Amino acid sequence: MDTTSSHLEELEALFKLLEKGAITIDEYEAQKKAILSSPNKPSETISTEKSEPELLDSQEKSKVEFITTLPEHQKQPSSQQPNHIIITPTPPAQLPKEKANSNSVKIFLILVGGLIILVAMYFIFVSGSQSKLTPHEPMASAASMASSVITTSEQKAANNTSSEVRNEINEEDIDETGLNLNRKTTDELNNLLNKYQLERSKAETRLRKVWAELDSDFKRSILDEQKSWDNTALIENCTMTGYKSAEAQQVAKLYCESNVLYNRADILLKRQQENLASIKEAIADQVEQKAVDAIQRLEITWKTIPEDVQKNLNQTHSQWLEETKEYCLSRPTAENIHETKINFNQCITDKVENKIKELNGYKI
Repeated sequence: MDTTSSHLEELEALFKLLEKGAITIDEYEAQKKAILSSPNKPSETISTEKSEPELLDSQEKSKVEFITTLPEHQKQPSSQQPNHIIITPTPPAQLPKEKANSNSVKIFLILVGGLIILVAMYFIFVSGSQSKLTPHEPMASAASMASSVITTSEQKAANNTSSEVRNEINEEDIDETGLNLNRKTTDELNNLLNKYQLERSKAETRLRKVWAELDSDFKRSILDEQKSWDNTALIENCTMTGYKSAEAQQVAKLYCESNVLYNRADILLKRQQENLASIKEAIADQVEQKAVDAIQRLEITWKTIPEDVQKNLNQTHSQWLEETKEYCLSRPTAENIHETKINFNQCITDKVENKIKELNGYKI
């Protein structure tokens, strides 16, 4: 291995001398042969001979080009030049490079040719597809127009039909009662007339009964309202129009009035249930205040009678008041607390008013 390394170093030094122009090519070749033929083991010599071109390639790849001519100062006159041929060697690294460049050019040309073929095939395919589709376009357009015409005609027919149906329904079937009275026969209208005359009578009877059974205090609170309702409600709600016959008109009116009367009875019952407690409470407060006022007036009246008369009355003002309260509390209770309170205070008021009249008779 040391001998091989020594040979390589000698060859490198020799090649550098050649590059610098210090020796000629002939001298370089002669010394190179001398170095390579120096004593060495057979196996090492073979290895060196095989690796030398590779080594030279690796060293010479970094060079741009070989020196093919000698410097001017080394040239000899033609008469003095040796009688041999000067060979200008081709750098070993340039050959693979030229081969690589040649291969690259070939590959590039193949790719360009393939791309041109693909583009040509694409245009052929597109033009063929358009030529196949073109004959059918008029047919498709005609079919589309025909379909459009048919669809438009069907829509117009459907719109006309629906419009006619709406007009017929508006004129014949719809009325405020929902009974379709304009489509009824005369016999059907007469039957309905009898039915709703009876129904209206029942509705009016029910309203009167409900009113009679309402609490008296509640009725007093809505008395004016009820009078106004009696005078205007039926006229305002049951003025029916748009019927083809007098019978239909009368049936519609009876039907409407029956519903209004039934509805009023239901409203009165509901309002009494909701408002009666507050009405009773307000009345109880009023009656209580009246009782308080009456007791104060009784006390004043008691003080105005002569003392001898007071002694002959067998009881004082306070004693009489206690007995009166006990009596009023012993009276039967009402259905609710508000009614019981009203009855108690009304009893006190009545007793006090009578006592005031009695005491006023003793005044001089």
